[in-house]
Amino acid sequence: MSSYLRNPYKRFIILAATLLLLCGAEDTRGADVHPIGIVATEGLAVQSEPGRKGLLQKTLKKGTEIKIIKRRQGWLQILHEGEVGFIRDQAQFIKIIPKKMTDTAEKQSTQLNDQHGQVDIIESRQKHIRSEIEKGRQEVEAFRRKESDIIKRLNQVERALNVSRKRTAALRDEIEKLDLRIAETTKSSEELIKRIQANEDYVAKRLTAMYKMNWLGKFQLLASADSMHEFIQRKAGLERILAHDEKIRRTLVKNQAELNKVLAEMETHKNRKSIRATEYKNQIRLMSQERSARENLLADIRSQKALELAAIDALTQAANELDRKINSLTAKINETARNKTNSRLPFSAHKGLLIRPVNGKITNLFGTYKNSKYNITNFRSGIDIQADIGDPVRCVFKGKVLFASWFKGYGNMIIIDHGKNYYTVYAHLEETFKSKGDLVETGEVIATTGDTGSMTGAKLYFEVRHHGKPVNPVIWLKKG
Repeated sequence: MSSYLRNPYKRFIILAATLLLLCGAEDTRGADVHPIGIVATEGLAVQSEPGRKGLLQKTLKKGTEIKIIKRRQGWLQILHEGEVGFIRDQAQFIKIIPKKMTDTAEKQSTQLNDQHGQVDIIESRQKHIRSEIEKGRQEVEAFRRKESDIIKRLNQVERALNVSRKRTAALRDEIEKLDLRIAETTKSSEELIKRIQANEDYVAKRLTAMYKMNWLGKFQLLASADSMHEFIQRKAGLERILAHDEKIRRTLVKNQAELNKVLAEMETHKNRKSIRATEYKNQIRLMSQERSARENLLADIRSQKALELAAIDALTQAANELDRKINSLTAKINETARNKTNSRLPFSAHKGLLIRPVNGKITNLFGTYKNSKYNITNFRSGIDIQADIGDPVRCVFKGKVLFASWFKGYGNMIIIDHGKNYYTVYAHLEETFKSKGDLVETGEVIATTGDTGSMTGAKLYFEVRHHGKPVNPVIWLKKG
């Protein structure tokens, strides 16, 4: 298929231009010299076409002036009040008044019939082109809807992928905790088994001793005492031994019950871990599918100019939406509470002294930039810092978290209020460790870098704003 057919925009423009040229041709034709006719009878019928098949268009009063376009086999093609029709070419119906012409006009008149001989063809072409233009307009609208759907689909896939990442991380953490619990219960069970084994050995020895004592007889043991004092001592000693034996027996029973409980708990942990491990594998597979869908969409966008331009436009709209979001957030902050700060020096006193939010090279600067590929001029409200997925992102100055969630075009994003109308924005984050309302300190890790909402891979998008308006972040960061 040719590029003409593939590009609905180009096709639409070419058809429209052709129609304009044809309209221009009609205008030129209309400027030519036409003979004048005067209706000689009352109620002269004007038909849509010559012959019996012609339908009645209207009737003309006697004395009406008309223009004669051409003669055709006993019929006259006429023009009256912008309408073209046909009447009988008979003297009793119409009186033709020839115009005086110069030599040049006579030459034009000679060419007139030839030009108007093409009227039907031109009108037919006009009709066809108008139909093609309408089709082109519908194709353009369908193409625009497709562009919009693809950009929306990309955002949906981005959000689904972000949810999968969080779910995967949560399952991984839960599995690690279960492993720790299993290790703890295993250690407890081993210690209980050792205590039970020791108590069982003691009980076995005591049973042997008691058997022997029973064979001699308790009375024999007590009666062999040489004195009453020795008798009492033997009796007391025997009671202490029996009491200790009872204590050991109870401890043994308790340890066995505790061991059964620990083993049951360990089995529960193992079963739960098995379930979570299966969920984790399924989540990894789902995340892989969503990542593949995201890469395919990005590849489509990069390979088609119209889609890439639509993506650029979507990012511009997202930037405007971010402006509105920040203005909305700042409007809700009480002015008195906003101006309070626990720092000895406010944010404004740290120009050129702020720490870098992440280690990496600044790849895109703040301000107006030109897309050389499409010759488009745009404005970037922050900077892009190249970083690997998972690198720690630090708060550049202490403050309070205003926003910590997903934002279209920016992925996972955090906005921090530093007081006195100063704010910083951190976007395209992988994991966020802070929530709305949390207080954060200078240098504290608030997130990790990622590629959420990014069309160009892993990076950190960073902004500094004052009264809601973006300012150049580079002049606020430490150099080097």
